[in-house]
Amino acid sequence: MKRVAISAALLAVVHAGAGAQESLLPSTAWGFAPIASGWHFAKPLATANGAIQDVAQAAVPFQVRVQLGTRWNFDITGAYASAAIHTTADSTTGGEDKVPLLTGPTDVKLRMSGPVLGDNVVFTAGVNLPVGTTKLNSDQTSVLQTVGAPALHMPIGAYGTGTGGTFGLIGVAEAGGWALALGASVEQRTEYTPIALAISGGSSDTRLTPGTAAHVSLGGDRVIGQERLSFLVLADAYGTDKIVIASGGAETGQTQYQLGPQYAAITRLDFGGGAWSEGALTLSGRYRSAFNDANGKAVTGSAGTYLEGSLGGVLGGGGRVGLVLAVDGRWHSGLSFTNSLVGAAMTAAGATIGLELPIGFRLTIQPQYGTFDTGTTRTTGVGGTVALSFFARKEAR
Repeated sequence: MKRVAISAALLAVVHAGAGAQESLLPSTAWGFAPIASGWHFAKPLATANGAIQDVAQAAVPFQVRVQLGTRWNFDITGAYASAAIHTTADSTTGGEDKVPLLTGPTDVKLRMSGPVLGDNVVFTAGVNLPVGTTKLNSDQTSVLQTVGAPALHMPIGAYGTGTGGTFGLIGVAEAGGWALALGASVEQRTEYTPIALAISGGSSDTRLTPGTAAHVSLGGDRVIGQERLSFLVLADAYGTDKIVIASGGAETGQTQYQLGPQYAAITRLDFGGGAWSEGALTLSGRYRSAFNDANGKAVTGSAGTYLEGSLGGVLGGGGRVGLVLAVDGRWHSGLSFTNSLVGAAMTAAGATIGLELPIGFRLTIQPQYGTFDTGTTRTTGVGGTVALSFFARKEAR
């Protein structure tokens, strides 16, 4: 569940208004968004599994929310996705073009949040149901490693991650015109088997036992004239993750590592008025500190910085057809300890145009352009995303 549960609950509390009258039936909201995204690289990116020329993924993420009473929320999220990469032939080894495919569901996340000990303390808890796709062969693993690279910003970066749970508390207060919320949560996952590779006619399993993680979040929200300003600051600390490698049912080796603390900050300015029914400026930054190897030493080149920003809104809308317009940009410093795509340095920009209909439907198209540098290959790429969104809300009666 990572920090998603505590962050989502924190934002929900920060934006919550005064209590409402109890309802006989719950309010519900649902949505799903078929989305297709892809990249083509001018020069194939060299990796251990071949030179990657193209990447594509189609997915259907969904979310259902039920609100009981005034403040208790229950959320269910998940997705089904299909991804493929195109690796080009290697003339020096006599290889051939390949298009491996990875298709299947993701894990399903269940979350609940609501007030306890009065309205100023909120409890949040979540569980990750391990129904996602696992036990991948080597080709499928290479697809997963590619679509999970932060530089590509693909719709689904992980399929199956194992059983997990998280719980936390959020304190809410008001000060100087700000609605503030401070939250803390603890996360624990169980052992799972994400990869099974066929090697020399046998089988090899990589089993990961993740350590405990702790997350702290601080959020704020206030109205400034006709605008609304929000911010969220997050810090994550991780325990030691253990890895066991087995073959033919027997253990052949083990190691461990510890992720370094991560820090993130997000700020958003919501605006509207005139011809614009809604609009927002969003800026975010994340710093990933170096992780420690099995000897407890920090790995050089494993720290990185990620900066992103977007500006856009809906022209029209508000009960009539709206024109969706937006621009965005991303910069990643890269992780020099690896020359795989997951550690690539990149700079990218995109623009979004689309239509929003009052019946709960949105269509958007986003072309993108970027530069990528893995330390082994430096290239440019063109990409694009097409997304359909269907959403609805049923108020309580």
